[in-house]
Amino acid sequence: MDKTKNTMDINEDNFCIVPFVQLNTRGKGDARVCCSIEGVDFGIPKHMTLDDINAETYSSDTDVYNLSKDKIEDLWNGPFMRDFRMKMLNGERLTNCDFCYRMENSGFGSKRTGKNKRFYERVKPMLQKYYDANGHVDVMPQWWEVRLSTKCNLSCVMCSPNLSSMMYKEYSKWGDKMTGQMQGSLDIAKRSGEEYLSQSTFFREQIMTNLEHVLFMEFRGGEVFADRHSIDFIWEIARSEYAKNISLDISTNATLITEEIVDLLNHFKGGLLRFSIDAGQDKDELIRYHTKWDSVINSIENSNNLHSEWEMVTQTCIQALNCVGLVPMLDYFDEMCARTGNERFHLGFTSVRGKEWMRHELVPLHYRQQEIQELEQFIERSWLCNNSKHKNRETKTVQGLIKALSADTKIDDTLNNKAREYYLKLNELRNVDYWKTFPHLEYLNE
Repeated sequence: MDKTKNTMDINEDNFCIVPFVQLNTRGKGDARVCCSIEGVDFGIPKHMTLDDINAETYSSDTDVYNLSKDKIEDLWNGPFMRDFRMKMLNGERLTNCDFCYRMENSGFGSKRTGKNKRFYERVKPMLQKYYDANGHVDVMPQWWEVRLSTKCNLSCVMCSPNLSSMMYKEYSKWGDKMTGQMQGSLDIAKRSGEEYLSQSTFFREQIMTNLEHVLFMEFRGGEVFADRHSIDFIWEIARSEYAKNISLDISTNATLITEEIVDLLNHFKGGLLRFSIDAGQDKDELIRYHTKWDSVINSIENSNNLHSEWEMVTQTCIQALNCVGLVPMLDYFDEMCARTGNERFHLGFTSVRGKEWMRHELVPLHYRQQEIQELEQFIERSWLCNNSKHKNRETKTVQGLIKALSADTKIDDTLNNKAREYYLKLNELRNVDYWKTFPHLEYLNE
């Protein structure tokens, strides 16, 4: 970092407002700038900068902040966060942010562009002040991206034991039958401790003390609604005088949305309910293992009772399994919206991260081309793309998916080998048949 400069050199193609307004927590209390950052697997260090981490001096033994016992303000203006902000203000393109850049290049939206749209103009007048203060921000986080626990009722194929208690139990049971990569992800989960952040009185008190600054709260899991402590904490916020000023953004696997949950969410200003649904019926039940399609339908129907400032969106994780055969799911939601006139329900797509052998680019292009044709036909007949008041938005979303599926990327054979090993092992350990449900997986045996 050039400390002789006294003016910023922001590059808006690289810049992200997130480190100035947001913190992300994991279920056991460790923290990150956001959920998309790469290379900060163990949490934000107390005595390291981003350069220290990227120089590979960062490990599971590094002393990191944990918000079940450490103060928010100490982390918020610690050396890592200040360094991260200054790099953004100096126009640097950070490799740790590559996931967002890849999403943008692939045709998907990204957390960077979404947060910039919401917060950049609001915070822009303060950026020179933050630059002069060497990255110190005097306003506590206005946006919280909170994982209160890893408790979950599902064991999704693209997830990890450090994010899903169900997957943790599953992997622990399998023991030495697992692949080396499975064992590695279980080892990472074991390092994070036992107590959920949702059970930390210290953390909850800190949030309630700083609630006047908060405009947005994202709740992630695990599955948020599988953890009673998480629900009780959100109720505590809901009953405060600030709830009417707070918009929520909640990711859910759409299996546990009851009348109580709808009542809880209706206490807030409004928000976005993200349904993590990756395919229709039997396909979704294998991708998001243990889910029941009937529970998904019931949850979506209950969500229609949210007040008018709430919107719903699919958060479909595009991967090798579902990049072929998506249209029946899209048809179902489109028909539901057309039948009910629901213009608060939107389509949305993201990409698998972390497990590179599951990316949709691994599926040979000729398999994906048929799906592209069906998606183009979907746009032509879809109510959402032709008749809803958000038709341009929905059309662009599906077109973005088409662009992503069109990528002709050369794939290292080692990734295909990892994919083959992974699905074969799941077939064995779960006593299921991914090859039968996803016949295009035959590409792995070509």
